[in-house]
Amino acid sequence: MSFRKLGSLALLFVVLSMLVAACGGAATPAAATEAPQETAAAAVEPAAQSTEAPAATEQVAPANAPTELNIAAIFITPLEETWAMSFYKSMERVMEAKPHGVTINMDYTENVYGDDAERVIREYAKTGKYQIIWATSSFSDQVKKVKDDFPEILFVVSGSGNEGLGGNVYWTYTHIHEPAFLMGMVAGLMTKSNTIGIVASYPYDDINDGLNGYIDGAKAVNPKVKVKVTFIESWYDPAKAKEAAYAQIAAGADYIYAERFGPFEACKEKGVHAFGQYLDQYDLSPEVVATSTLAYWDPQINYIIDQWWAHVTEGKAYDGPKEPVWFTMAQGSGDIAPYHDFEALMPDDVKAKVAQARQDILDGKLQVELKLDPPTSD
Repeated sequence: MSFRKLGSLALLFVVLSMLVAACGGAATPAAATEAPQETAAAAVEPAAQSTEAPAATEQVAPANAPTELNIAAIFITPLEETWAMSFYKSMERVMEAKPHGVTINMDYTENVYGDDAERVIREYAKTGKYQIIWATSSFSDQVKKVKDDFPEILFVVSGSGNEGLGGNVYWTYTHIHEPAFLMGMVAGLMTKSNTIGIVASYPYDDINDGLNGYIDGAKAVNPKVKVKVTFIESWYDPAKAKEAAYAQIAAGADYIYAERFGPFEACKEKGVHAFGQYLDQYDLSPEVVATSTLAYWDPQINYIIDQWWAHVTEGKAYDGPKEPVWFTMAQGSGDIAPYHDFEALMPDDVKAKVAQARQDILDGKLQVELKLDPPTSD
C-alpha cells in the first residue's frame, strides 16, 4: 500500500471519528447539565467591613429547573425585633444574590405564638404557593402536625426548644457566641466598675450561647469582672427589660448587654453604655450603643435553598438532619458591628486587642467555646 493511500485512509478515519464523537456528544452532554452547587457554608461579607452582599456565582441550571422560589416565614415577635429582622435582612441579601439563578419571593407573618402557629403554617401550606416554609422559632411541635400532609414542602424550624424531625423538616441554629466574645472583650477592657450586666429574654440555648460568649470574652481580658444576669421571661417586653437595666446599673454595672429591646433608654438616662444584639443598633441610641453582635442567617438560608434545589432538579429526597445545622463566624454566620461614635472613647490598645482576636477567630487560631448552659450572676 502506498504512503498516499495510507494517508488518505487515515484522514478518512479521523473524519469518521470526529462525526461519531460529535453525535455522541449531542446525545450525552457531560456534567454541563448539572448546576454547580453553592457550598452550605458560603462566607458572607462581614458587615463591619462592607455592607454589600457578595456577588452571585454564575451557575448553569438544568433546562427544566425552576426559575422562582416562594418562601413563607413565621416570626414569634414583631418584625422589628432583632431576631426577626436579622433573618429578614439576611433573606434580602440572599434574594439579591439569586442563588442558582432563582428569583426568590418571601411573605411573612409576625407575632405568631403557640398553637396559633399550626394554623398559620397550615394556611400557608394549603395555598400551594410556597416551596419552603420557615418557622423561625420553637415551632417543631406545630410543624410536626402539618409536615406529612405536605411532603413536597421543605419546612424549617430555628433555634432551641425544637425537635429534630428529619425528612422534609430541617433544623437550624444561629449561634453568635464568637462575636459576643469580642463584645465581652470590649466590656472587660473598658469597664470602670468591673461590673457588667446582661438583660435577656429566656435561658434558652440560642440565647445562652451569646451570653456565655460575652462573659468569657470579658473575663478573658479582665479576671476581676463581675457579671449581673437578668432574664425577663418574655420575648418582647421593653418596659420590663428597661426596669431590669435600672436595677443592674444601681448594682454598679456600667456596660449592659441588651439581648432584648428596652435597656437603652435606662442606660442613656444613667450615663452608661450598652451593647446591641443581632443587628447594628447604633441608630437606636447613638450615645449609648458601643457595638452589637451581628447575626447573619445567609449561610443557613443558602444551605436550605441548596436542599430544595437538589430535590427539584436531581430528585433527591428531603433528609433533614436530626441535629441542628449551624455555621461559624469564619463561615459567615456573624460579626461584630462598627464602634461608630464609641470608637473615639476607646484606647488604641483596646481596639488592637479586639481586632486581633477577631482575626484569630476568622483564621481558626482562637476557638470560642460554645456554652449552652444558663449563665448566672456572680
